[in-house]
Amino acid sequence: MVGVMRKAIFILALLLSNTLSAQISINGGGSMLVGFKTPGPWGGLHIGLEVPRDDAVSIYGRFTHHFRSSGDSLDAFIIAKDPITSPYIQTIGSSPSMDYNILEGGTRYYLGNGFDYGFAAYGGSCIMLVFNSVKGKYDGFDENLYELDDLSRYNGSIFSLGFGLGGGVKYSTGRLGTFYFDLNLAYMIFAQGSSDNIYGDLYNPLIFNFNIGYRKDILW
Repeated sequence: MVGVMRKAIFILALLLSNTLSAQISINGGGSMLVGFKTPGPWGGLHIGLEVPRDDAVSIYGRFTHHFRSSGDSLDAFIIAKDPITSPYIQTIGSSPSMDYNILEGGTRYYLGNGFDYGFAAYGGSCIMLVFNSVKGKYDGFDENLYELDDLSRYNGSIFSLGFGLGGGVKYSTGRLGTFYFDLNLAYMIFAQGSSDNIYGDLYNPLIFNFNIGYRKDILW
């Protein structure tokens, strides 16, 4: 009985392998992000997956890390630990910096030669989960006598949820694979920071992100 079941499973798997096919694409490359009315840009790298539903429609997922970029210099305040220390409050310089980590996914619609062949344009919508790590670099001061005021502590993180629209162009060749260029315009509808003053001049809910890279299709 066990032998018959094994043979049946083997035959079924063989039939499915002959009648069904699957395709997934792995892609990666360079990225650039600009936040409107904020310093930047942020350079970065991305890696992702794309699965075609047919030659005209696909679903994709992508992770992008944008390297840390510094903002404008800001005044920070230090307060004496002992009330009799003079001066009790001093001003020092600070330079906050922030990176971007973006997990996005969505649907793409292809026009032209489609997903697999030649030149094609594509567009669609996406959802983004964004995590920002914020760090502050401060001028030196005597930490035995002074400490940073709470409102001058820029270290922390921001978590955001956003939606966007995107589009791009690609060129596919049978031997070399696919080269692409695309861009997204996204707006963060929700943001939660570790503190109220963490946002500063670096954070903006409206971001513009573009990517250039290479895609390799895998069939089985």
